[in-house]
Amino acid sequence: MLQADEVGESPCDVYAFTRGNDRFFLKTCPRILAPTTYSVLREARVLSWLTGRLSVPEVVMVADSVDGEFMITRCVPGVPLQALISEPASVLQLFREALRQLQTVSIVDCPFDSGAEFRLSELDYLLAHDLAEKYYELSEWPNLNTPQQMVAHLLATLPGEERVFSHGDLCGANVFVDAHDELHFIDLGRGGVADRWLDIAFAHRFLRLDVSQNTARDLLKGLQEPDNPTKREFFEQLDEFF
Repeated sequence: MLQADEVGESPCDVYAFTRGNDRFFLKTCPRILAPTTYSVLREARVLSWLTGRLSVPEVVMVADSVDGEFMITRCVPGVPLQALISEPASVLQLFREALRQLQTVSIVDCPFDSGAEFRLSELDYLLAHDLAEKYYELSEWPNLNTPQQMVAHLLATLPGEERVFSHGDLCGANVFVDAHDELHFIDLGRGGVADRWLDIAFAHRFLRLDVSQNTARDLLKGLQEPDNPTKREFFEQLDEFF
């Protein structure tokens, strides 16, 4: 029997089911999302490319129809990092390791562009088709009150990029840790080559909002390079509409 998975805010539908002793997930997206990073087939290709490079879900099957895209993956072991928020030191160490693993993936032959310009083009598509996140919160940034104002601001502040492999949505729900302290990454539809501060910004935001301000500051202190709050803000602003 399919059980709806309510975690996350993606417009994709996710269902869990079991066969024998194994647990699987069925993920679907409507056809109109196929040109975006919500594309289930794009995610399947990212997962296949990452096999042997990172620990990611096994893609069991994909399908495509006039109605949309479909993918079945095998469940990864362990618990999400968000289940460990009462252990700040452990969560911080695991996020540092997650960033290290992601950013050491070689991008020499990576076929997936997730850079800022690509994501802004994607946002144009989402806004044009009324598919962007409607419950955005812009009060943190004065004078940026509408999606149009924010897009103009993002275009004007487009950063130069230090390109690495990026998860694209690095948070406590998308990284699992097993009994052997091995990490497993899920929800990689936005995975691809992007600026290294994208994942740092999202990890920092999760720690700031879900663990503590001190833990978030400790993440930045451990980077062995100066903080880049301008880039962190850029990627948080862009994410408001996804």
